Formats: sequence, structure tokens, C-alpha cells
Amino acid sequence: MLHFLPPPLLGILASALLGLNSLFWVPVLLVLALLKLLLPHPAVRLRLDPLLVRVAEAWIACNSGWMALTQRTTWDVQGIDGLQRRGWYLVNCNHQTWADILVLQHLLTGGIPLLKFFLKQQLISSCSTC
Repeated sequence: MLHFLPPPLLGILASALLGLNSLFWVPVLLVLALLKLLLPHPAVRLRLDPLLVRVAEAWIACNSGWMALTQRTTWDVQGIDGLQRRGWYLVNCNHQTWADILVLQHLLTGGIPLLKFFLKQQLISSCSTC
């Protein structure tokens, strides 16, 4: 949509939208996650889990929105028609670019359960020394 803008300006705009979107949604997710941690009663968890998923999906939808606004992407995706939201899937990504997670979220949100991520122990250790 905004492809008439010069590429450097488009890049700045895309980065700004990514940052603003994250600044908006991350605090909401953190507050809800802290509530879930501090109030571990099963009834509270039952109400917070779907709310956390909806907030995460809203964040992803906004990411998809700014990507559509600023990027000329033609999606050629095969094999996701039969996916079900109530199914279990192992999604493997070799992280060729920084955008891999955004792309997976864009393509799979709504079709499968919300993506969950594993983190290597070495990365956890290196993050704790920061």
C-alpha cells in the first residue's frame, strides 16, 4: 500500500510500527502473565489463559497489518488448508531471517493453536549474564 514511499522511509516506518505495536501489546501480556503467576488458582488460570491467547493473537494481527501495509509480499503457501485449531503440531523453523517468527505467526495464527517456543539452555544462560 505504501510502496510509493522511498525504501529507506518505508524501512523506518515498518520498524517504527513494529516497535510501537510491541510497546503496546507487551505490557498487556506481561501484566496478565504476572496475574497468572501470582494468582495460580485454577479458576483464575481458566479465565486468564484464553485472554492471554486473544491478546497474543491481537498482537500478531497488528504485526500482519503493518507487514501488509509496508511490504510487497506475495504468499505462496501450500499444505496448511487441513490444519485444525484443536490439533497439535510441531513447527520447525531454521531461522534464516529475523522475520521467520513473524511469518510463521502470520500464516498459522487461527489455523493452529498459538505457537509456543523452545529456547536453548545456552541462550538462557547467556541472557542471565546480560
